[in-house]
Amino acid sequence: MTEPSTGRGAALSGPRVESKDRLFMPLSQVPAGARVSIASLPSHPALQRRLQSMGVRPGVEVEVLRRGKPGGLLHLASGLLEFMLRPEHAAEMDVHLIGPH
Repeated sequence: MTEPSTGRGAALSGPRVESKDRLFMPLSQVPAGARVSIASLPSHPALQRRLQSMGVRPGVEVEVLRRGKPGGLLHLASGLLEFMLRPEHAAEMDVHLIGPH
């Protein structure tokens, strides 16, 4: 497991401050309808490559369209792209809230 302050390799219980200016939280805890900016990708190299090939990388805005049942998939959108992400992978992605859609 990697260092908890990065949010990678561990699901976190709530928002945390990574810098003076921005509040970061795991993507897995973002409510449906919220827009976020990606700060980090999951630690799994193949998943990083897949997300990056779709244009999902740090700095990109993503909207949480729907959340599956507790522990279910997240339905996300980035521009015209819609995709699903497992909650354990979303828990490894740090994001900061931009606002509602």
